[in-house]
Amino acid sequence: MYDVIIIGGGIIGALIVREFSFYNLSLLLIEKESDVSMGATKANSAIVHAGYDPIPGTLKAKTNVEGNKLYQELCEELSVPFKRIGALVLAFNDEELKTLMELKDRGIKNGVPELYILKREEVLKREPNISKDVKYALFAPTSGITNPFLLTVHAIENAIGNGLVVKLNEEVVSIKKEEKFYQVITNKDIYLTKYIINCAGINSDKIIKMLDPDYPFEIIPRKGEYLVLDKKVKDFVKSTIFHVPTEKGKGVLITPTVEGNILIGPNAEEIPNKEDKSTTLNGLLEVKEKAKNYCENIPFPLVINTFAGIRASSTYKDFFIKELPEFRNILHIAGIDSPGITSAPSISKIALEWLMEKEKITPNKNAKRTLNKIFFRDLPDEEKERLIKEDPRWGHIICRCEHVSEMEVILAIHSKLPAITLEAIRKRTRAGMGRCQGAFCGYHIMKILSEELNLPLPQITFKGSESYMVKMENKARWKYVKRS
Repeated sequence: MYDVIIIGGGIIGALIVREFSFYNLSLLLIEKESDVSMGATKANSAIVHAGYDPIPGTLKAKTNVEGNKLYQELCEELSVPFKRIGALVLAFNDEELKTLMELKDRGIKNGVPELYILKREEVLKREPNISKDVKYALFAPTSGITNPFLLTVHAIENAIGNGLVVKLNEEVVSIKKEEKFYQVITNKDIYLTKYIINCAGINSDKIIKMLDPDYPFEIIPRKGEYLVLDKKVKDFVKSTIFHVPTEKGKGVLITPTVEGNILIGPNAEEIPNKEDKSTTLNGLLEVKEKAKNYCENIPFPLVINTFAGIRASSTYKDFFIKELPEFRNILHIAGIDSPGITSAPSISKIALEWLMEKEKITPNKNAKRTLNKIFFRDLPDEEKERLIKEDPRWGHIICRCEHVSEMEVILAIHSKLPAITLEAIRKRTRAGMGRCQGAFCGYHIMKILSEELNLPLPQITFKGSESYMVKMENKARWKYVKRS
């Protein structure tokens, strides 16, 4: 019997369980994948938006602006990188200038500080690689960038330290209402709880339909494809660059990442299959052509990776954060598309307020708010030398592109939220995310996983399930074979 069960291990669920873990509550997080942060949290633009885009008066607007204000302290507490690099929304004619003025007015109504309209000379002085045809730009200095999947992992590890229980590889298949509690039935077990938080991302409508099959809410998956450029061109742009938005979203952007790459994308395509994360030639060409419309000399030969993410857009025109009338004590947090990453800290506080209205809860005096993590590449030389003397594995660099040591991989495997796949190691350490995309370090990481988990090499997977990295003798087919 748990006080609260949270369904979904993306950034929304992660920050909610962390917020709840500061109180005396028994908490269970259920995630159907092999690791947390496997959905939209893993594949997105990693932008902490300023808040000029959402319609005033909506939950999107409220949580965007409030969430933006919370990010600096949140990331400092959880050892996650965060930078306020500002954002520029470009206009190339007087008609688009009208849109910029509308966005500025909208931002002022939403409570966004420091919004400026810049002229061509000011824009090009800040960003010389922008097309010389630009006429104006809206500048939002409070916009930032972060690492959403690292924030998710660290928030959940923080909550585990405060008492959270996590069940991975478990999918909720049914919810049954009893007189004073709910049964949450998964493919592996049955759990009892008084309260449920539905943060299931693109599958949040499935949870709603388990309770009320006729409830008028649906997720409309919208796929966006991205290009990642090598760190060689990390100064190509210094701020996040947008063109004026459309009804489908903020459009193709160009932005630095906190790790030093340049990210370009996404396009927007409504798709029938929620699991379709494939990239396509047409989709990537669309991203390239749209980016070239407002940025010159983009070094596309230095693309090192492509990926696609799925946004949980919905038939509801705002974030859907509410109970169903017949099923009290279940809070549905659904349809969280952009600016979901930015809004997540604010949404977690809305969830806490919801619970406090229903239940008298007391602070957990032993709870910690901070999580200290060591990234070897960021340490001063003296500290690196000290660690290597203590354990030579600190000095054995497994990933040369991202300067990740063997010891960091081992610590990730044996952390509070163990990394047992190559992708889980990538998310926690960045090993395999550099220029060679794991061509050098992939096999070495597999060997470490094999030794530390006491598993034969053929049982090591890229992201769980059947994503084997090498051919298995007893299987005729396999779904994922990377470099041998």
